[in-house]
Amino acid sequence: MPDLPSHPETDQQGEPAIAGGSRRRRLLAIALAVAVVVLVVVLHLTGVISMGEH
Repeated sequence: MPDLPSHPETDQQGEPAIAGGSRRRRLLAIALAVAVVVLVVVLHLTGVISMGEH
């Protein structure tokens, strides 16, 4: 089996330049951030948390 060509952006031979899991990780982070914002908005609108109280 012949050697795979190396990528100039990476130091390791035969590895893809962009990892396959990076897109999934980015989508998970975005979904988590949206869920946190929605949770805070819902709690604020229902009166559980309020910006004026301490």
